[in-house]
Amino acid sequence: MAKIMMIYNIPQGDDITRITFNRQLFDYKIQSHNGKYQQKSKGILTDYEKPVRSCVIFDDEEIDKVRKLCKKLNIKTKFYEIKEL
Repeated sequence: MAKIMMIYNIPQGDDITRITFNRQLFDYKIQSHNGKYQQKSKGILTDYEKPVRSCVIFDDEEIDKVRKLCKKLNIKTKFYEIKEL
């Protein structure tokens, strides 16, 4: 199974887009009442690596969903296929 490396660029100063992107792409813990109620939202990616900022490595099975999300939020992306030697 191949891995995909995505390098992305969110438009400068657009915090709303960045937060929306992160919450839909990754798992996110939602808390209310000072942490009394906790809930975890499901993201597109469950098994991923994030070696540096604006770079994510994930399984190639999820690439269609990730591309669709990036296109919807107008995020500039570059995808690379990674193979372990």
